[in-house]
Amino acid sequence: MMIKKMRHLVPLLLALSVAAHGGTVYLSFNQHSTRNLFQTRDAVAEQISAFSLAVEQDISALSLLANVEYSAFRQTAGLSFFAADVGLDYLVPAGAKSAFYFAAGAAGAFYSREYAGFSTFGGSLTGVFKTYLAPSSILKVQGQGVYGSYADSLFDFASFVASLSIDKYFPTRTTLKADGEYGYKRFLHPFVADTGGPLPEPAAMVLMGAGPGSGSGSGSGSGSGWGGRRYDGGYGFIPQAGSGGAGIGHASASVLVAQGIGDVLGLSASALRQWTVSGENPFMSIEEFYLVANPSSDSFSWEGDQINGRITLNLPWSVELKAGYTYSDKTYPGVELLDLEGLPTGITRNDVRHLFEARLEKNFRRLTVFLAYSHIKNASNDPLFDWASGYVMGGFQWNLPAGRKGGRS
Repeated sequence: MMIKKMRHLVPLLLALSVAAHGGTVYLSFNQHSTRNLFQTRDAVAEQISAFSLAVEQDISALSLLANVEYSAFRQTAGLSFFAADVGLDYLVPAGAKSAFYFAAGAAGAFYSREYAGFSTFGGSLTGVFKTYLAPSSILKVQGQGVYGSYADSLFDFASFVASLSIDKYFPTRTTLKADGEYGYKRFLHPFVADTGGPLPEPAAMVLMGAGPGSGSGSGSGSGSGWGGRRYDGGYGFIPQAGSGGAGIGHASASVLVAQGIGDVLGLSASALRQWTVSGENPFMSIEEFYLVANPSSDSFSWEGDQINGRITLNLPWSVELKAGYTYSDKTYPGVELLDLEGLPTGITRNDVRHLFEARLEKNFRRLTVFLAYSHIKNASNDPLFDWASGYVMGGFQWNLPAGRKGGRS
């Protein structure tokens, strides 16, 4: 039923784009190849085809954006999903040097089979104030609230993030940027009710050591997930204890330095430090999937350091080459390693990751084609999450002017 509803959105977006005056339609296709879909030592290879259609329309200071996409997983069919989002942006000048920006959006992602619990629908509100402190310095203050409701209500949440940043530009084409952020996320009801009876089978498997940390995943690539296993509902992410909601607060600080050299070379380096200032992750285990947002793992689930370096080359014939390296050292408060019997050891999970990535892009007048490669080496004190793998992606994006105004350009 959901697939049929989503299919109806595609001709609707096309109809809106035809009727739009001066809007733009974006068609894109990406083909992914991964040797480690669930990002554990039990590697599962997968091929993923992702299609998307978006329509953007500007009306004075107002911007509208609608997007639908479908990602098809060749082996792990249960992870195939539709996603759709719609957004509204509004810009309000405040004098000659300042402006307010407001945005509202709604988004949903819809899975089938054993991953239906990850299906979600939610919305967000964003407010931004930007002003020039000097001709070459910009101050930005931003706040964003997000609400997400999942088919598996274990993951329902509300969050708020506030940030402050200052950009400074120099005649030498050097840019300095400093950011500070505070965020709070509350899982609304992540705890399983205590009925006094035996645990459901998936929960019992986790506590007996068959869950994350045991390193006994099948790695068959036949629809299994969640550390190499199938997701069996919220019980696959057993909360630690308690009742009601659980909140996590974090604070972060980052700096970035960027340098342009002529019209050909760009260099940048950044460093970020994040602290968990209140609460901890309510789940006993967290996991990352390739191309799939796992609700137990996000920017609130860790504390630690991240360092990034990037180089950009603008080559002849509108060809661009980007390459980068990211080092991260992340600890996950509240997530403990389990022993062979599935009992907490008191040791908090820690991952040190090395990420290398490169992207080659060719721009035509309305078409962009690209090929990208990344390699990750993740060293963890949990043997299940000690792994290394590479990812290849290629695709294109086609930008089409819509409506009568776009047709005359």
